[in-house]
Amino acid sequence: MSDLKRNLMRSRWLAVADLMKAKGYDALLLTDTADVRWLTGFTGSNGAVLAITAGPPLLATDPRYAEQANEECPEVELIITRDLIEQLLLRLREKGAGSLGVDPTTLTLAQFRVISAHPGMFGMSIQEVDSPLGRLRMRKDIHELEAMRQAGHIAAESLGQLLTEIAVGQTEIHIARTLEAIMGDHGSADRSFPSIVAAGPNGGQPHHSPSDRPVGAGEMLTIDFGATVEGYRSDCTRTVIVAADPEEWQVEIHAAVLEAAAAGRGVAAPGVRTRDVDSAAREVIARAEYAEFFVHGVGHGIGLDIHEPPMLGSSSKGKLHKAVPFTIEPGIYLPDRGGVRIEDTCVLNDDGLEVFTEFPRELIRVG
Repeated sequence: MSDLKRNLMRSRWLAVADLMKAKGYDALLLTDTADVRWLTGFTGSNGAVLAITAGPPLLATDPRYAEQANEECPEVELIITRDLIEQLLLRLREKGAGSLGVDPTTLTLAQFRVISAHPGMFGMSIQEVDSPLGRLRMRKDIHELEAMRQAGHIAAESLGQLLTEIAVGQTEIHIARTLEAIMGDHGSADRSFPSIVAAGPNGGQPHHSPSDRPVGAGEMLTIDFGATVEGYRSDCTRTVIVAADPEEWQVEIHAAVLEAAAAGRGVAAPGVRTRDVDSAAREVIARAEYAEFFVHGVGHGIGLDIHEPPMLGSSSKGKLHKAVPFTIEPGIYLPDRGGVRIEDTCVLNDDGLEVFTEFPRELIRVG
């Protein structure tokens, strides 16, 4: 672990300790994989953490990950066991804790039953804390931002290569898997989420799952995807036209979404209410008389999880801040006909709005 990463990790421990002191509990149990990774650096799929107000956190994982955990987390207190929660709870009193915070949004019922019946919990107060690290994880440090910058660059490069290979008759699932392989070749550790490839009428579904349906000439093709670097994600969507000049209605809805995306990016600034970003994009689509076909919020926060705070919707209550990445992704979806979405991963910094997924947004003809 580099000195930079070591210092960043220690600063996170201190921030969590300050949070616990402010909320009035002595220890915090974390079971969400993104929380575990953020606080310890552990990338395995089976881990739990006990954060305390003084000293490094305790990480419990099973024997399969013993060597990996030692390499990734040299400064945490490591417990190798198959009974993760039980062993962490045994350390509570040893660490001087009299109260425990738990996250009901990620704790399973089985884990809650273990906690409730554990002898180490006798006389211990339990405090439910929804998404306890959510606000801390929103603002990204320089290392996190650089990872997301790379993930956005990989996504854009990969899409550029994919568009040269698309042809009439290829299936949605073929295009999706081809894109994911290209991202791997460009350095992506994994896809950010199951890639969406929606051709023709399937584009009228915002979250269509790629199928064996072949792409036809003259159809619009929406591709929503992302790359990952060190666990941090990018999210990008473009809609193209396949092997034909677009029809008037296709040009019309694409132009409306293109303008809406620009409007959203145009108002984004530190302190701007998230719902005002949504409104800026939504008003453009309403003027084009497609308001009823824009059926989701204009964006969301992003990081180790594909959806993080803040949400950017008509009823959201947050504000935009520097170093808090988010997406802007307006869309129009015409059932049984087709749709358009244009999405970018962005962040606000000292120079204004930076787009991690910079790629042409015009209605490109491919195939």
